[in-house]
Amino acid sequence: MKTIPIRSILRPCFGLFIGIGLLQSCNNDDGTVQKALGEETGITLGYPDSIVRTTFKNGGNVGPNEIDWKGEKGTLSMFTSNETLTDNHIKFEEESGIIFWSRLLPLGTYDLTITAKNNKESVSTTIQLVNRFDQGYFNGGFIAGNPEEIPNSPIPSEFGIILNEDQTFGMIDFDDPTFSASGTWENLEDAAIAIEYTSNGETTYMKGQVDDQEEITLIGTYGDEKDASGEILDPKGKFLFKWD
Repeated sequence: MKTIPIRSILRPCFGLFIGIGLLQSCNNDDGTVQKALGEETGITLGYPDSIVRTTFKNGGNVGPNEIDWKGEKGTLSMFTSNETLTDNHIKFEEESGIIFWSRLLPLGTYDLTITAKNNKESVSTTIQLVNRFDQGYFNGGFIAGNPEEIPNSPIPSEFGIILNEDQTFGMIDFDDPTFSASGTWENLEDAAIAIEYTSNGETTYMKGQVDDQEEITLIGTYGDEKDASGEILDPKGKFLFKWD
């Protein structure tokens, strides 16, 4: 029987091991290059949320949770088409990227565009700042008639209404301590408010707007029916309340 030298067996095996090793080495190099390219894509700018919510009569702020200039620090700026920025209701700190808003910020939704820029490139991100009404106490009254013919002033002082943070509603009559009314309310788009309450077994629907431009008021129409969209059917008159 012919003996096969061990060297003859090991030589092709050794070549196979080297080939496998080179193949694995090439695969690892490809992964490293992809990761490095991913790290060198440019400026990174990010905020915790794309929609920032705040509530009426409350100031606050939000800052970036991620900003990486990739070596060359540049400048930060903010743009909004709304005049609240020039009215100092919204301020932007250019050094840190922090956005501040005052407790006087009007109700509504504000689109804010923040831009990070250096000599190489620029990147922008957009944030929506939403200021909603969440609770309050008003006094005023109801005036029967055609709502379009009823002026917004003077505001009567017959009832007190409270809109609670948990969306419950209550009303008192200043001249009748036995009167009671309770129900619910909801915050519609921006400053719109819808109320549904029951008193003496009868249900009344109210829909109006919180106006905070000068004196804070809640004005709208009321009736005993509404359609599927919440619009008052056959309005009985206008309600006028002011912030107390």
